[in-house]
Amino acid sequence: MKLQSLFRLSVPTLLGALLLTPQASALAGDDVRVLLEILMEKGIITQEEFDQKLKKVREAEEIRTFNESQDIRRANREIDKRAEDERKFKTQFYGQVSSGYYSASNMTSNLNDASGMSDQPKSNNRVGVKFTREIDKDLSAVVTLESNFSLRTGAFGKDAAGYGSATNSGLGGALLDREASVRVISGTYGTLLIGRGPTLQNDLGSAFDARSNWNFGGLKPVARYAGFHSGSGVNRADKLIRYSAPAFNGFTADMAVAFGGTQGLDEPGRSHQFGGRYKNGEFEAAYNHIEARIGSNQAEVNNRVDFLAAKYTWNALTLNAGYVMSRNPSSTSGGSFDTTKTSGKVNADTWFAGGLFRFSPTLSWNGGWYQVKDKTTTSAGMNDLRMLATGLTWSPYKEWDLFVDYARATRENGATGAFTIYDKWVPDTSIGAASGGYSESTRNQSGISVGAQYKF
Repeated sequence: MKLQSLFRLSVPTLLGALLLTPQASALAGDDVRVLLEILMEKGIITQEEFDQKLKKVREAEEIRTFNESQDIRRANREIDKRAEDERKFKTQFYGQVSSGYYSASNMTSNLNDASGMSDQPKSNNRVGVKFTREIDKDLSAVVTLESNFSLRTGAFGKDAAGYGSATNSGLGGALLDREASVRVISGTYGTLLIGRGPTLQNDLGSAFDARSNWNFGGLKPVARYAGFHSGSGVNRADKLIRYSAPAFNGFTADMAVAFGGTQGLDEPGRSHQFGGRYKNGEFEAAYNHIEARIGSNQAEVNNRVDFLAAKYTWNALTLNAGYVMSRNPSSTSGGSFDTTKTSGKVNADTWFAGGLFRFSPTLSWNGGWYQVKDKTTTSAGMNDLRMLATGLTWSPYKEWDLFVDYARATRENGATGAFTIYDKWVPDTSIGAASGGYSESTRNQSGISVGAQYKF
């Protein structure tokens, strides 16, 4: 009897210990049932005790299984949350660089021929980083920081590639000269940009030029000459607020304002733009109007632009054409062409046209014709300009373009306005007092450019 009583007292303790051990999951099933049956056969426990204890074991097993499943769910939820957070926040480093060899005539005010290693003969060199945060399925915020740089000298910042040294020294220098902005992007409501960044005019110059607004022999040098390209309120602007509406029946509206910087006054230096793009199948057209005050102390509009362009694609061929009317309302004479470097702010009418033909997915030809009509009363057509440019581009890889280009600009006899076929360029041969400085001159210019562009 004493032994039986001892077993009766020990069974609850034994079962409790089994259920609290890591091996409980293995014993809580058939093994525990076998143990209880043996105890009942020996008379140590009754049928009623057998049923009660087996019920408790099963309940404990159910609780343990439930707790384990809850732990797994919590762990999975934490893993999913971390993955979702990583998906919503992205960091992207990117950039592009182009370089090669160029040779051109009459490239300075001293009419020097220039040649050597080129920097950004195609699109501007750049390096940047984007931080993207998805707020919800329809809304994201993107911070963009982007700067120009020189492959020749390692200079970094404003005009670094063109001049070989950055013009961002001194108080408030623009190291992030290309962009320092935040965008709020919604598929339903459009995109809002705040900070320093590109305008609609910047987008249109590349989209509607057969030579993609390149620095060497593209629309950009012509546009800077006539006044519809500038990093100070035309193509890019400080203190910019830009809104791009979502597409509606193929039309996208765009408007922007860039605030001035004179203390106590926001009118001097302020500019605004409005326009849009329309796309229907292979046809696309665009218009943009600009009212700019070039110069932080400029109180009146001195650069008014109306830009109109279109293009159409037939299979491998894309043709484009455009007209630009630029005016200087602050001057009764329509302004005057700068004799040292291209700077716009003049009355001029510009026509341009061109084509792009794709021989294959990797090989293409481009050609552009550009004409500027001088509408100022001071020079009376003396600063008319015509430029032809053409080139071949081979893209053996998605990131690489290899190119060869030729450009020729024809000037009027007695022209006074400075122009260059290679925008924002100071030749290495121009260093020194007798060099002539900028690549602009008032004579005919022609040149070739051979090189490569890499995007990363």
